Amino acid sequence: MDDPAPRQWQRLSLDVPQADVESTEDALLAAGAVSVSLEELGDEPILEPGPGETPLWQKVRVAGLFEEGVSPAEIMAILHQHLRPALLGDFDYQVIEDTDWVRQTQADFAAACYGDGLWVVPHWETPPADAKAVVRIDPGLAFGTGQHGTTALCLGWLDRQALQGLNILDVGCGSGILALGALVKGAEMAWGTDIDPQALKASADNAQLNGIGTDRFSLGQPEELPVEARFDILIANILAQPLIDLAGELAPHLKPGGRFALSGILNHQAEAVAAQWMAQGLVIDAIDSLGDWSLVQGHRPH
Repeated sequence: MDDPAPRQWQRLSLDVPQADVESTEDALLAAGAVSVSLEELGDEPILEPGPGETPLWQKVRVAGLFEEGVSPAEIMAILHQHLRPALLGDFDYQVIEDTDWVRQTQADFAAACYGDGLWVVPHWETPPADAKAVVRIDPGLAFGTGQHGTTALCLGWLDRQALQGLNILDVGCGSGILALGALVKGAEMAWGTDIDPQALKASADNAQLNGIGTDRFSLGQPEELPVEARFDILIANILAQPLIDLAGELAPHLKPGGRFALSGILNHQAEAVAAQWMAQGLVIDAIDSLGDWSLVQGHRPH
């Protein structure tokens, strides 16, 4: 018997100004899109937008993926009902073959070593026999497999720290990779916060993959972190502006003698982030860089 023809999808994208991204997403979903993705059109690198936030790009390609049976004419008719005509002039329509996205993700994510023996390993691979510490990760839908420069900077910094028995605050935990890296290297407990519920779920799932229970890894929205909580290590891999805006809120969570590392920062933004954290009474020890990205590290004096 012949193999069935591969499934096809329809992809319709609109190039719209930043202010129209949310309404365009809503219109594509109303027209029957099973998913909507956002892509940059210019040269404006960002780490990742927060959930529900408009990306920082000035113009955005908003693409909807539709089942093959949906009529393109019906899609456009619904878009005309929801969007002003000027937004519909710059669009692209494609028919694309189905893809094994799980297999593609696995092909793009390989085991890697950070520092002196901290390995991040896809859950479907066997770690090297000589690995000193191993974090198993299912990439899922959350940011953080170690392959981005900012995550690599943070993992390398963590690997250089003495973590035995310490407690960790991971701000913007994503997949949980940084907190889990600290825990497998001997930290006593970690608290991960993220504004994205999907990230909290991914972190919990990855903790389970690593045999780490809720007694060692607590997760919650930022407002769930107790005001009085104090940590030996604070690590935040988010974006420069939130790091500046939240400095006064996050710095008090660091114990005297505690250390911190901040990333998600483009090289030209590092001095501004460092200055804001120095203004909280903290000491900046160094600024490391990897490609376009920087990591600001320091400590709270005793």
